[in-house]
Amino acid sequence: MFIFKKHALEKMDGLGIEKDEVKSVITKGMKWKEKNTEKWHARAFGIEVVFSKKDSSVFIITVYLED
Repeated sequence: MFIFKKHALEKMDGLGIEKDEVKSVITKGMKWKEKNTEKWHARAFGIEVVFSKKDSSVFIITVYLED
């Protein structure tokens, strides 16, 4: 289950990124975990997503376009 935080939804709206695009980045993109935190990153299709995982849920924290 994907849960979008308010900040992520606002960023997505401003950047014109759809929920399905974010889900694709997480499922198909390159992923890595930040040291000493529970935050993960996924990158694909020119988009980077920061998220966390708990049980079977993925919490989308923020989204941005790659430089």
